[in-house]
Amino acid sequence: MRKMFLLAVAGSATLLYAGGDITPPMEPVVEAPVAADVNDNAVQENTSNPYGYNAALKAGTLGIGVDISRAINDKFALRLNLNGFKLNRTETLDQVSYDASLKLLTAGLLADYYPFENAFRMSAGAYYNGNKFNGVATPADTQSVSVGNRTFTGKELGHLDTKIDFNNFSPYAGIGWGNDSRQKGWGFTFDLGVLYQGSPNIYAKGYVDANAPGKATLQKTIDTEVENERKNIADKTKKYKWYPVVMIGINYTF
Repeated sequence: MRKMFLLAVAGSATLLYAGGDITPPMEPVVEAPVAADVNDNAVQENTSNPYGYNAALKAGTLGIGVDISRAINDKFALRLNLNGFKLNRTETLDQVSYDASLKLLTAGLLADYYPFENAFRMSAGAYYNGNKFNGVATPADTQSVSVGNRTFTGKELGHLDTKIDFNNFSPYAGIGWGNDSRQKGWGFTFDLGVLYQGSPNIYAKGYVDANAPGKATLQKTIDTEVENERKNIADKTKKYKWYPVVMIGINYTF
């Protein structure tokens, strides 16, 4: 028995001297995975995509308008703008019947620059300009009307057509407030600027009454006088190249 005990002690000493380890093996500790923080994920998502879209509804000198804008960084945003309005009216003055139609239609692409840390912006871009006016004047048979340098009765001049439109390409510059797509929620939007539409394009045509005597000759006379009148109006309105833009409304960023 004593010999067996000595052999056991000697064996243990040999293992220790040789660097062996007689400590019983331990089970490895497995750490449970740490669940991702939902808030951290939300912050990361917001940081990677901090800008939203902004939609606006407004009204003013361009008619009823809508905006869709998107910020590309903290200073600049792109904006699509569409406006429209139509008005028809009929009146009779001094035995002359007037039928008038006003149509406003503009569509623009604008760049908005936000120089300060608020919603103030400076805007520039260009519009498709489809604004136009149509009018028809029809005098009573016994009513006299002056066209150019001549006077005609309603029996001679059946009716006079007039059309006014502008350059389809119209640059824009202005300032404003709102349409900031960096912060979600409701807001106020305002635009103040000018649209360069060029001088008005004026068209006019006079039509002889179907029962007027000497119709062919009378038509040539009316054509000459209507053209004189058109040139006179065009000369007086050629300075109206800039169209004022004032729009106000509400917007929402989502």
